Amino acid sequence: MSGDKSDVVITAEEFDLLSEIGERVDEKTHRLTFDIGATNGKDDLLFQLREADGLQLVANYGAHRLVFPVNLNEGDFANFRMSFNPPSIYEHGEKLRSWRLLADKTISLVNEQGDVLQYQVRDLSTSGISILIDAQEERAFPDLLNHIYLKLPNRERLAITGSQIRRIDNKTVAYLFGDSSNDALLTGLTEYLFERHLAQYPEVYKKQFKS
Repeated sequence: MSGDKSDVVITAEEFDLLSEIGERVDEKTHRLTFDIGATNGKDDLLFQLREADGLQLVANYGAHRLVFPVNLNEGDFANFRMSFNPPSIYEHGEKLRSWRLLADKTISLVNEQGDVLQYQVRDLSTSGISILIDAQEERAFPDLLNHIYLKLPNRERLAITGSQIRRIDNKTVAYLFGDSSNDALLTGLTEYLFERHLAQYPEVYKKQFKS
């Protein structure tokens, strides 16, 4: 993956604001947070940003786009604390699409009893899943995914629902997660995919500036 950061541009004013930020790790959530010292009228802007819906930080690295949800809360002494949730990750191409993780045998689909199903996960994103089956077993793919759970390493299983959108080949089918998919699924997938993206592309997350 390219380390080109030509798409990441900030103004001099934004740089001054970011220079006032102090980094820390929240003891409860273990997520990266920053304390911001509001001076020279910047507190008015921060008060407005705090009230915004869907505040995000967007970074483009080569073919990938990371969209971090931002939480901005007022702290002690009229300072502000900014924290980042795990990002949604996208790929640039003919159109922007969710980044897909090629699955391995640590990811499986199970039924309500916890039994591993015959379907093998080919790839996975926050928007859908592709599964494959041994053609010799002559089993049909379901049109809908219901009462099926996604088992990720070292995590609670996640209930998934989805509809078949296309057949990739004679033994692979892609499904789109439905609107009824719960928040736990999206949160769990986002956190897991961020973890795997970090492992595959550590250069994106390294500190770029050292004292």
